[in-house]
Amino acid sequence: MRELVEELRRAAATTTAGPAPVEEMIRRGRALRFRRRMAAAGAGTAGVLAAGLAWLGSAEAGPAAPDDAAPPAATHEVALPNGDDSGAPVEVRPYERHVINDGLVLGLLPEGDQNYVISLPEYFDEDIEANKHLPGSNIDPDSISAGYREDTGAVVLVEGAWRLDETPSRIVVAPEGQDVTYPATVVTLAGESGWGVFYLDVSHHPDFALDFQVIAYGANGEAIAEIPVTDPG
Repeated sequence: MRELVEELRRAAATTTAGPAPVEEMIRRGRALRFRRRMAAAGAGTAGVLAAGLAWLGSAEAGPAAPDDAAPPAATHEVALPNGDDSGAPVEVRPYERHVINDGLVLGLLPEGDQNYVISLPEYFDEDIEANKHLPGSNIDPDSISAGYREDTGAVVLVEGAWRLDETPSRIVVAPEGQDVTYPATVVTLAGESGWGVFYLDVSHHPDFALDFQVIAYGANGEAIAEIPVTDPG
């Protein structure tokens, strides 16, 4: 709510005589609320909980899972909507606009630690400039963060950052109690190593439900990091 109040105050301060920009303030307020609905949990290798996404606070550290803990059972993997289910990482340049879907875009920044932006297209440039002065996700070494965004009560995107010695060969999202996994898109920043982000456009999967695991796999097919995400409600 504070972000929306500040946005309205700035708009009022810069508005000259004439009709108030009500429509623009409402649209901008909706974008801010959309971002703030995201819930996130930090993660550590083999299921150890660590820090949450930096701009949303942190989660309490939890007990480590056994080293031989198996990932959630799944009998098959759902293909990506574009037909490419290889899961190969996508490399982007600093500040490059990477399209997630018609309503969301992604950008990675060299400033800070694991710093990235997911934004509405019309606010992308503005959000990139703002994030240049922010610390980023700043997650622990050998860890992965995960969370989701929702709009009007429905999950629309699963996202997170990873900080690992190797670039994951693939990252999957495995809903609890289902026999499928969904391949996430892994994105890295050109000129940097050891970190990146991932996302899953849930709008392509109408049966997707909360309570899921995010699992990162190494080049040899072993799980190198995972994190559970549960419905806070």
